[in-house]
Amino acid sequence: MSGINFLAQRNQASGAHRRFYLLLAATTAGASAVVLAWSTHIAAQAAQQQQLFNLLRAEHTRMDAAINVGKQQEARIAELERKRRYLEALQQQRNDAPRLLDELARRMPPQVFLTALVQQGRNLTLSGSAPSHRHVMQLLEALRDADGTFTQVQLQEARSASEVGPAATAAASAPGRRHDFVITARHRAAATQ
Repeated sequence: MSGINFLAQRNQASGAHRRFYLLLAATTAGASAVVLAWSTHIAAQAAQQQQLFNLLRAEHTRMDAAINVGKQQEARIAELERKRRYLEALQQQRNDAPRLLDELARRMPPQVFLTALVQQGRNLTLSGSAPSHRHVMQLLEALRDADGTFTQVQLQEARSASEVGPAATAAASAPGRRHDFVITARHRAAATQ
């Protein structure tokens, strides 16, 4: 019997398998190294992104605090401005009363007397008496011609009334006869200085 020697082929096949397994192991090791390097790179990028995110969050918190402080200061400024305007209005009202009375005194015709002066804001109600209706008309014209100090001047009521005393039974044209009146007007605010 003659034998066929398959040992050489077996050795060749065994060497090819060995090379295949070595190549497979080298490829697996190389791929693992690439995956490990890539994952390390991605982890470093993620850490850097997290660091940037934390920095931005801290900056955002700081900016929010600065904005809140700014809003509080704006609220304080607005409150101080409101108080300033209120104080100016009070000062203006304080100055308006003497100006108003001075203007009325300059415009008042002789023998016309005021019995009441009521001021509600800018609205005035003047009540008084005069010896004749002509004097009441003079007062109305004087107030209307007051260089715009008084606006919407209107005679609300005018009536003849006798003074109390023995002349009360006298005729309407007799001396002692008085004309009572009620005038409404609007006082213009003086310009602030």
